[in-house]
Amino acid sequence: MASGATDLLLAPHAQWWSYAWPAPWILTCASALAWAVLRACEKNAAHPITAGEDPHQDEWEHAA
Repeated sequence: MASGATDLLLAPHAQWWSYAWPAPWILTCASALAWAVLRACEKNAAHPITAGEDPHQDEWEHAA
């Protein structure tokens, strides 16, 4: 947001500014996507489901 405000209010004329001001937005989206993928991998590795195991067995035992 700060880079967008700088672009709007100060209108920098540096050649590289047109590439630099959207960088925080692009990095935010890329890091959110990377986090989602890594979190899914972490959850999958934490509790692998075997062929004969019911994935809802823990929920049933907790409800009982």
